[in-house]
Amino acid sequence: GRAAARKLEASGELSEVEKAEHYVRGVQLRYEKERLIEKMEQTVTAFDEAVRNLRRERFRLDGDLQMAHLRMLVLLQELRLLKEFEKRDNSLVAKLDAKREEKADVVAKMADCKEKLSARKAEIDKLNPRQVFAEFGQLVPETNKFHEQLLKLFKKKIKRQKKKVLKEGDEEGEEDEEESDDDGDMSDLDEEEEEEEEEFCPPGCDPALYEQVCELREKRLDQEEVLGEFQKAVEALKKDKESLVKKDKVMDAALKQTEAEIQQFQTFKQQRLNELHVVITLKMHQVRCLVDGKLPPDLSHTIVFTNLGLRRLRERIDELKDEKEDLRKNQKLLRKQHLQLLKSKKVKEARLKELEARARDVQMLKFGQEVDLEVLERMSVNTVAEELKAQLQKLELQNSRELKAWEAQIQQAAAELANVTKQNTEKLERVAELTSAQHRLEKELNGTQSRMVAEVGPSKERMKAEREQLVSLVKLQAREMEALKAEINMLRRKGGHVYTPSVRKTG
Repeated sequence: GRAAARKLEASGELSEVEKAEHYVRGVQLRYEKERLIEKMEQTVTAFDEAVRNLRRERFRLDGDLQMAHLRMLVLLQELRLLKEFEKRDNSLVAKLDAKREEKADVVAKMADCKEKLSARKAEIDKLNPRQVFAEFGQLVPETNKFHEQLLKLFKKKIKRQKKKVLKEGDEEGEEDEEESDDDGDMSDLDEEEEEEEEEFCPPGCDPALYEQVCELREKRLDQEEVLGEFQKAVEALKKDKESLVKKDKVMDAALKQTEAEIQQFQTFKQQRLNELHVVITLKMHQVRCLVDGKLPPDLSHTIVFTNLGLRRLRERIDELKDEKEDLRKNQKLLRKQHLQLLKSKKVKEARLKELEARARDVQMLKFGQEVDLEVLERMSVNTVAEELKAQLQKLELQNSRELKAWEAQIQQAAAELANVTKQNTEKLERVAELTSAQHRLEKELNGTQSRMVAEVGPSKERMKAEREQLVSLVKLQAREMEALKAEINMLRRKGGHVYTPSVRKTG
């Protein structure tokens, strides 16, 4: 079409309109051509930019891969170190767990011991020994004429056969011991029967009352035995508790030591991990050690700092300059003060020499010689020391007086104790004499009765009168013995120790 148009145009056969259309068509084509060329250039430029971005991305990825590889090597070294320390770490953790388990076991045992101790104390509180004494007081009031004798009988301690209490699970293992214990108990009972004095109902006392008092005594002794067993159990629990407390302290110390060992091992492990070399990446604008605008070939002497640390170091330089300036100012001031002090020292030394010369002249005028003032001061009286000595002497005198007064009171109390003991001994000797006299009179009375059977006539009346006289004498001595016993019991209540002589029954 273009070639035909050109031929027509060349031949001059085209009209003006066709020429205008051809011109407009040529302009449009040229414009489209320019647009296509521009678009092609933009596409090439975008492609080149994309290639450059991909290249930069590849470089960044290569750097990240290298850093990951280096980081992997560091982690591999750390893993090797951790595997080396794993055995020691596991042993320490196992030791710590064992100590904690032992600690928990000790704490549980301590709680159990506290519960048992509280239960035993509650059982002891439930036992009321005063109730038995109250029952005795109701049964035998103080107005009863046999109160003293029955009270002595009630309070008397006798040896009894121990009751065997077998626990569950211990029956099979203690059968043989029971047999031997039974034999021992039988022998003990035989010895007790020989050693203990024979008990009997006081003359004139109700046998039923006597039996009730014996039953109350048995009840009291049972309570004392139970109370004694409880006390032994409480003492055993207290000892167990003390041993557990000591063990708990030992476990606490062992736990602290184990934790310290773990902390020390962790610190050592961290030190070994810190010794590993770590690779970091720096950008060119972060490098400040350029030599002639170029990076030096050896960077082993360089140090890596953070921007904050570097800024602080620069600020520290300014601070050190300010401090240095302040120190110089202070040095100037101190020099001025030093010069002033030297001048003042010279003035004081001149004044001192003048005063020493004047004092020397005065001493020569008054004493005719120089006097050493230091010796004079040492020879002078120290008032403070003298006052303290006087106070000390006063306190010693007061303490000695108080000590003498207490010693006098102790001697007086010892004398009173000896006097009371002597009186009690005399009373007991008197009781022993009266008892022997009573036995002798009873023996004579029995002999007199045997002779009265053989005698007849007026001697029978005479023997009857003698018998009545002896009976009245025995009753009088019995009343005197009762009075002496009451006095002895009263002295015993006051706290005196009475040593009763052994008196064997005769006849």
